[in-house]
Amino acid sequence: MGIKNAKLREHEKILLDILANNLFNAGRRVDLNEDNLNAVWCEAYAQAVTLMAFHNSNEDILKSEKCGYIRKKLSQTLADNAKVDFEHIRICNIMKNAGIPCTILKGFASALYYPDPLMRSMGDVDFLVDTDNFEEAIKVLSENGYESTGKSHDVHDVFLGNICRCEMHFQPSGIPEGKSGVKVRKYLSGLIENSETVQTELGELTVPSTYHHGLIILLHMCHHLTGDGLGLRHLCDWAVFLNKIGEEKFLEMFEKTFRSIGLWEFAKIMTFISCRYLGLPSMEWAKDADKRLADYILIDIIIGGNFGQKHADRSHESLLISSKNEKETSMLRQFIISANSIVYNNWKISRKLKFLLPFGWIFFGGRYIIRSILGKRPKIRPQKVAKEASERIDIYSDLNLFGGMEK
Repeated sequence: MGIKNAKLREHEKILLDILANNLFNAGRRVDLNEDNLNAVWCEAYAQAVTLMAFHNSNEDILKSEKCGYIRKKLSQTLADNAKVDFEHIRICNIMKNAGIPCTILKGFASALYYPDPLMRSMGDVDFLVDTDNFEEAIKVLSENGYESTGKSHDVHDVFLGNICRCEMHFQPSGIPEGKSGVKVRKYLSGLIENSETVQTELGELTVPSTYHHGLIILLHMCHHLTGDGLGLRHLCDWAVFLNKIGEEKFLEMFEKTFRSIGLWEFAKIMTFISCRYLGLPSMEWAKDADKRLADYILIDIIIGGNFGQKHADRSHESLLISSKNEKETSMLRQFIISANSIVYNNWKISRKLKFLLPFGWIFFGGRYIIRSILGKRPKIRPQKVAKEASERIDIYSDLNLFGGMEK
């Protein structure tokens, strides 16, 4: 079933109401019972919001013997969160001791805007260093026990520590091409220099300024919406951020910027969804948002799950969709761009010797097909992928991301 024909199911509505109550004391009636509990829990897990939905819940249903699994998973997630939180602190300390300025992106920085930072489920540690310090930072990480995976992505390198995966960025995710990209980089200038040091229970943490954080998480949402999948966790990050800074300050700080880079309609839609479904107190500036488009985007979020984990085809669809192009881009051209990016990221020499690209397409494409046949990767269903990607592009085009997408 396509996005435009889908509707929210009962357990999905219940999850949204629970999040509204826990994040914003929305006072919504929630009928959580033994019959729907597992479905609500599975949805919360797929959206990476289990702690936001169930942590510190006083529901009697969670106290029953049947809920032992859920209580165990919540305790495990809390413990894992604490470890990843500490890893954020450790990274900041390592870079500070080495004299390398850095700042945390998303993660713990986003958690600080929540009523209780522990509610926000953690994944990787994402942090930013200047390009001038990047090679030195790689050396410092190695000296402190972090192992490089040897893969360079578009905006970061990946390192494995004892606790979790760490992504060291030389720029935030989601920066578009063309004139909008130039503007975004201008607005992001001084990101590290203007970062703030905050004191947490675990120690000091360096995070972006309020302005830069807002810009980073909106770019990140746009990047994942048109990529492998934007989950409810990202939407919650946006909602609590708006609530914390308030409508007047938001407009003063961001309206000009978001209009300038072509993300004003996107910001309005995400805000409208947050108010309507997550209980964010009403924001006057977003009331005239396209309600049908907002419902489509919410359904798209629900269908995909966090990083597309609910939908096996999402990673394949993302090869045909891009939010980075100001000019109209066909799915075929976008597929070629995505294929090139895969080769560049896995075969660094191809960035300099571009005649190697066709060999990279054959090798990495063939390897994926073989792994798919062996069951080690999701199976490729070209017709279904193309159809669903086309529908998503049709919907996203109304957001006019960075100046427009081809319908």
